[in-house]
Amino acid sequence: ENPRDLPNSTPSSAGNKPMNNPSAHEKPAVFLDRDGTLNQMVYDETHGIMDSPRRPEQLRLLPGAAELIRRLRTLHFEIIVVTNQPGIAKGTLTEEELDAVNARLAELLREEDAAWDALEFCPHHPSEGLRADLVGPCDCRKPKPGMILKAARERGLSLRESWMIGDGLVDIQAGQAAGCRTILLTKLKIEQIERFIQLDAIPDHIAPSLSNAADHISNHWKRPAGNH
Repeated sequence: ENPRDLPNSTPSSAGNKPMNNPSAHEKPAVFLDRDGTLNQMVYDETHGIMDSPRRPEQLRLLPGAAELIRRLRTLHFEIIVVTNQPGIAKGTLTEEELDAVNARLAELLREEDAAWDALEFCPHHPSEGLRADLVGPCDCRKPKPGMILKAARERGLSLRESWMIGDGLVDIQAGQAAGCRTILLTKLKIEQIERFIQLDAIPDHIAPSLSNAADHISNHWKRPAGNH
């Protein structure tokens, strides 16, 4: 587990009941997947697959990414990015390259007046890689909730008041394991998703866009008194 706090970055599914505000010593957060949620995936010609960006110049924000973060900040959520980066274990990505990509992503968001509070990444792969110290089981690789739990401990977050947003099943599983509400980003309908999603990993909401995800959280969040 590796936190990345960039400078200048300003229980199970709970259904659709309105959320109460957290206690004074706990803060709500929205945990965001990175690749495919905030930024576009890129085509890896070597392996013929869509993969994470490996160079800063490959970074492209997805439509609505900055707006999502800005809207969540008006609701007083902390913004925490949680991302699996097994390329480090595989030897296809160095931590320095990952830092450069993350720095470029932060720069693109800042250009649109948006920023995260912290970023956590998992460098492990469960079964393969060139770095033996990073190959094998870990607690931080999604669908495990380790990155979310670590950020919650370190930052005093209320997980029952928090959300996890991502475009993959592992994001939903990690969020639910940590006790957050979850939003799956996809244009598929729930009837289609139920064909391949485990019944214990059905998200609280299915959003066709980041704007829709922001709308859903806003509609289910009781704003603190004086901040309407």
